[in-house]
Amino acid sequence: MSTSFPSLFPGMLLDAASRYAEDHAAQQIQGDPVRELGWTATLVPEEAGGVGGSLHDLASIVEGLATHGVQLPVVETCAVVPLLLQAAGADTAHRWLEAVAEGSARIAPMTALSATPEDPAITARHLDIGYALSGVVQGVDLTLPATHYLVPAQLEDGDEALFLVDAERIGKPKARYRTMEGRLGADFALERLAVPEGACIARGAAVREARAKATDAALLLTAADTVAALATLVRQTVLHLRERRQFGVALASFQVLRHRVADMYVKYLGAKGLVIHCFHAYEQNAADLRRTLRLAKVSLAESARACAESAIQMHGGMGVSEEVLATRTAQRLIASEFRYGDRLLHAARLLAPHVPAVQVSFSNQTGSVR
Repeated sequence: MSTSFPSLFPGMLLDAASRYAEDHAAQQIQGDPVRELGWTATLVPEEAGGVGGSLHDLASIVEGLATHGVQLPVVETCAVVPLLLQAAGADTAHRWLEAVAEGSARIAPMTALSATPEDPAITARHLDIGYALSGVVQGVDLTLPATHYLVPAQLEDGDEALFLVDAERIGKPKARYRTMEGRLGADFALERLAVPEGACIARGAAVREARAKATDAALLLTAADTVAALATLVRQTVLHLRERRQFGVALASFQVLRHRVADMYVKYLGAKGLVIHCFHAYEQNAADLRRTLRLAKVSLAESARACAESAIQMHGGMGVSEEVLATRTAQRLIASEFRYGDRLLHAARLLAPHVPAVQVSFSNQTGSVR
């Protein structure tokens, strides 16, 4: 039973993230490691005090963390925030990107983990002395402390806007909870929250473009996370079957289990090739990039769920213990299906331009579809 798992994004960032994750696996997050390690500066331009890196660099960090099952909001903090801030005017964007790079401002996006940055849940009403923000955002990541929130919103006239609001002004969330993969999630309910005029840092076409870029980056990095987690899951399953014995022999000697692992490995290889293709499409600024990312989301979600279920079953009773890395990885894979839109949402949006708006009803007696 031989398998190979070469790194997707090798380099110093992968090594650093892997070392951190290995040292902090299965531990509660303390402090703000994403900013302490300087990862928030990855996408910030050099002229704003950042590294001027690319999504490949962030993907290396994502891969390193996923390999050891450590969950940090790298996508939200290091990709979504800088890309959204670029919608602001040059001076405003430079000032806040510089603050993000040096860590003096801890900015988090007020967007649901289950939705894309293009789907705002907040509406904004223009007042005489500012704006009033209203709406409910469920599933905001609160794993790391934040001093400010970036709030995408829909204006009364249908235009789009981006607000930068102090965390103190927003106040405490309506609810806090632990997500399936171990994140700290929260629900916020804004009821005519008054913010000053200057809180609106961008609106119009610039916001739409920034939100589209942030969505593409989030989908791409989540796909990279999925493939890295798949590699770990298959590797851990192989180790378990080699070490665990039943009836005096290793589980790896049972043909049916070998076939299941082989099926998992083939799914991993397919997912890996798909992610590589997506990164190539991103680098080439392909016209159909969003379609490619949606198709990848659907395919990866199916592969990840199938592999997660197989791994849990083959681990037996150990497969439901969170002390086992394979179990935490399986949870991560299942949760990733619902990050930035689940596969049904993306499948629906893929089909939307081509399927007429017809009503489908099901008959309980005959099972027929009309």
